[in-house]
Amino acid sequence: MKKVLVNVLCMFVPTRQRRKALRMELTHPIRRWTRFAKSFSNMAHPRARYTYGFRCINFVVTVDDKFVFKFPLNGDGVAVARREKAITDALRAISPIKIPQMEILNFDGLAVRKYECINGIGFHSLTRETQTAHADKIARQLARFLYIVGRADPIEIRNMKDKKSDKPGLMYGWNQNDLWDNFILNPKTFDIVGIIDWEEAVFGDFSRSFTSGIGNGVIKSALLREYLKLYLRYK
Repeated sequence: MKKVLVNVLCMFVPTRQRRKALRMELTHPIRRWTRFAKSFSNMAHPRARYTYGFRCINFVVTVDDKFVFKFPLNGDGVAVARREKAITDALRAISPIKIPQMEILNFDGLAVRKYECINGIGFHSLTRETQTAHADKIARQLARFLYIVGRADPIEIRNMKDKKSDKPGLMYGWNQNDLWDNFILNPKTFDIVGIIDWEEAVFGDFSRSFTSGIGNGVIKSALLREYLKLYLRYK
């Protein structure tokens, strides 16, 4: 009955974005979730902003630009949270680019993921001209990250491979699996200050990092060149 009423109410909302926001507010206790996230602030009046994650699988709250909280919208989120934490804990000491610290909290039976916030801008926030102008610098950083993390094989997470006997290789190994939407840049220096959102990380083929999700052939070519230089040098 509740679902029917929500659908009826949303019929009267004029835009898709507003319908989605209303549906979320009526279906989930997002005000309580936001208050919970704010409780971790040491400010008298915490600043919070929220969004719905990719494919609306998480409700994401950022507090004071210091902490990010992910509340699962489908299920209790326990398995996803434990897997992501295991992978990021294992790769954090290896990665040449910061992977934010992560903690699993329990709130009303949900596994809420709490991260340190990485401040900066995403690659797709840059104009095409700016992407091209800084292509070599960005590509060198990403290539080193892909090479070092891709060839790592931490014993702590070997059981999380689809095939436990798999070994790292050319464009094959641990990878974040959605790189171009999830590295954060310092907008003044174009240093990469962090790589976020590891919940879909896998051990496998990451050649798509060189071919998709970029929209800029210059940086694709630069990334492939820099990665192959590292791979062939240290092979």
